[in-house]
Amino acid sequence: MLEMIDNRLAHFFPQPELYDVSPFSIENLRDCIIMFILKDAYYLTEPKQSLRENRGTDADDVRMRDSRNIAYAQHYRDLQYNHVKNDLGIEIPELLSADVETMRGKLQGHNITPMQYFELNTLADHPLLKAIVNKRICDVKKISNATFLEYMQDYDKLVSLLLKKLDGSDEDVIFGTIALFTLEWKYNVELFYSCAVNAEEVGVQDVPVHRLAGLCAELSMPLAPDFTQRLHTESRFVLHRLKLVPTVYTASESDWDEVKDKICHYQTARYYIEKEIVRKWDMAGFFARYTTREQWAKFFREHYDLRQIYVQKEWNNKRIRYMRSIYSAMIKNQPTP
Repeated sequence: MLEMIDNRLAHFFPQPELYDVSPFSIENLRDCIIMFILKDAYYLTEPKQSLRENRGTDADDVRMRDSRNIAYAQHYRDLQYNHVKNDLGIEIPELLSADVETMRGKLQGHNITPMQYFELNTLADHPLLKAIVNKRICDVKKISNATFLEYMQDYDKLVSLLLKKLDGSDEDVIFGTIALFTLEWKYNVELFYSCAVNAEEVGVQDVPVHRLAGLCAELSMPLAPDFTQRLHTESRFVLHRLKLVPTVYTASESDWDEVKDKICHYQTARYYIEKEIVRKWDMAGFFARYTTREQWAKFFREHYDLRQIYVQKEWNNKRIRYMRSIYSAMIKNQPTP
């Protein structure tokens, strides 16, 4: 399967040496594609169980907490469903809420995987994530600098616990890698902190929105939904994108045009590979049936070790202010629940 993907990528990059400088190597692109295949395969193979089985108790307070968390998360899933349907003409039924209104639905209830239950509680239990989604993080009157630092420290503790899993069993490595990937892809904490550090070093105060667009997930960004723009903004290079941050702030316009063209070329190749191979041939299903968890963990250890994107953060007022500016510029305004 890796050889098949390599052969298809060779079609897009007949002169691979041109793409070894920036933003990423072709092997990095291949690893990114495999990461998403394994992520989907993991979700396919994880057993679903009731909320009660996931939480291990039926206490009223915990049950009500789960109900609130589901309603909160579903609000944003509905927004995402409508966005994809209206702007892209694609329907994603799995984003819609489960049927729990009919008698059959009530008997079955919500059935989710342990990873989905973890993601549900992560959003509810760590205030930084909600503050990013609803953009309260941008307003110093709503979240003071002191509270900002408390939120970041709480988030760093969560990350620290997940990073420890990368030294554990195969299951721990898989869970930890996918959980860390999803957090950074959705909330961009490490990316935007790196931006704040680099902006401070070069004395930049403005947010280079259109340059950063090439490094972020489209669904979080308030940019035009045309096809070319989507290719620029649906970045999944979570592991490698931080290496490009200094270039965002120092490259000349002509140098950045070259980088932008390469990003677009990479994204076009990824789009083709996913459409013509990954989805057409159900690669996630193939990996789920014919490869082992041990092989997945080995791949993550050797090719997708996310530890390298995390640093000890050193905050000051300038960096906090710039982080607020980035989230203000790069995150959509969405109605809150």
